[in-house]
Amino acid sequence: MYIRRFNEGEPFRCAGNEFVMLLPRDETGACEAVLQMVRPGGVTPPNSHETFMQIYLIWSGAARVYIGSEMKPVEAPAVAFVPPRTEHWVENALADKELHYLYISVWPEGIPAEESAGGWKQVYAKIIDSYVSRGYPVDAEK
Repeated sequence: MYIRRFNEGEPFRCAGNEFVMLLPRDETGACEAVLQMVRPGGVTPPNSHETFMQIYLIWSGAARVYIGSEMKPVEAPAVAFVPPRTEHWVENALADKELHYLYISVWPEGIPAEESAGGWKQVYAKIIDSYVSRGYPVDAEK
């Protein structure tokens, strides 16, 4: 059974922001749910995904959500859909409060072996390395 409270996941950091892995791809074989906390004034690195789509459930704070060539300012609660192969990123619109959202990645055709090989920790280590090579920090001051 795949049920986790937000405080039961495994925390990690990427691009200066905090995350909690709630439902890893290793366990579900079809989706992944991750809680993300973006520091005040922080941003997530622009990225896109070839094989999966994402749903953002913004539940605390205010954000500017960029999907493709569009940007929309939103306040929680809000939901956003990110199609595959579409550049996207999120910016915390507040300078004094963290932004909290859950992102759910869904692989409609199942997760390709190269995106699950070694487990979610190894996959995210590669993602973090790619962000660091683009100038994003692994950690940042809170």
